[in-house]
Amino acid sequence: MKLVEVLLFAAALAGAQTRLPAELAPYQKVTIMARVSGMVQRVAVDRGSPVKEGDVLVELSAPELAAQIAEARARVEASAARKAEAGAKVGAAEATLERLLAASKTQGAVAENDIVQARKALDAARGAVASIEKEAAAAAAAVRSLEALAALLTIRAPFSGIITARFAHPGAVVSPGSGALLELEQVSRLRCVAAVPESEYGRIKPGQRLEFTVAAYPGKKFVGTVARSSKSLNPKTRTMPVELDVANPAGELAPGMYAEVMLPAPMKQPQ
Repeated sequence: MKLVEVLLFAAALAGAQTRLPAELAPYQKVTIMARVSGMVQRVAVDRGSPVKEGDVLVELSAPELAAQIAEARARVEASAARKAEAGAKVGAAEATLERLLAASKTQGAVAENDIVQARKALDAARGAVASIEKEAAAAAAAVRSLEALAALLTIRAPFSGIITARFAHPGAVVSPGSGALLELEQVSRLRCVAAVPESEYGRIKPGQRLEFTVAAYPGKKFVGTVARSSKSLNPKTRTMPVELDVANPAGELAPGMYAEVMLPAPMKQPQ
């Protein structure tokens, strides 16, 4: 077959495409919930608000938690005072034992029982210090734990995206099991989930760039890159979900849109 015939054959096949039904989904989606109990003090965003990772979304207040932190810090301070007092007793016991040992060099100056008692007193003083140190460590750990809980009263965005739903309002009392406060979706990057029939799955390759259309923009074509698949067919539909990564920096596309992915027909070898 001549070159011109090959080109004509390829051109004839160029228009043959398989159209796959698909749906756009956010690249990431999360339901924002309270992780500690408290009252909603402020909601910094609303439906449609763009946020960046780390932005404050909701602020809660919990006066009882603040009281618990103050109490735990007081225990730490009390432990420090007790440790200082116990340390002074250790010093005094050590000095007493040293004096008795020095005096014992003179025969008959010190009874052996006095030295034994002085050693026991020193051991007891050191034991008291060790016990107080453990108590102080436990009290400090309690403070850190409570402070970590207090940090959760400020709820921040785990990633950049758009607030798509708001359920919280100031004055509401919330807890870890009270339900959603907000919904956050990443829409600057989307997933185009196509239902690929069993007969066409072998033509899908990782990294392959495929065009697709949506009803909102008649005649306009968008492009996605094949990124992942479920590796398992739906036994009812005999199709496999395949995801295309779609860049959406301008926000033209929205999660939930239906799409049609165009899978080019395989090129047959000219005879």
